[in-house]
Amino acid sequence: MRLKRTPEYIEWYESQRPKEKAQIAKRLANIEEHGHFGSVRDLGDFLSELKWVNGRRVYYSVMEDDEGDLTLLILGGNKNGQDSDIKKARKVLKKFIES
Repeated sequence: MRLKRTPEYIEWYESQRPKEKAQIAKRLANIEEHGHFGSVRDLGDFLSELKWVNGRRVYYSVMEDDEGDLTLLILGGNKNGQDSDIKKARKVLKKFIES
């Protein structure tokens, strides 16, 4: 599975501490290498979230392009800001699809 990162996701990821980055990278490697997403929730309208026990969330969409399946990493956040993060992720996804 190929991964593509939005600028919004990259900005969020870069703001994480090294230990958190390592945990995220390990999870993403499982997706890339094995197609295993782990704990997820479908949010509807092609938006889903990767869930961690500590409350971390990564919002993503699985789609297809000319090269095949693609997972678009849209935005990250945590459970405390989940409602606003979901709204923002939907806007970013819509902008990506329209471009």
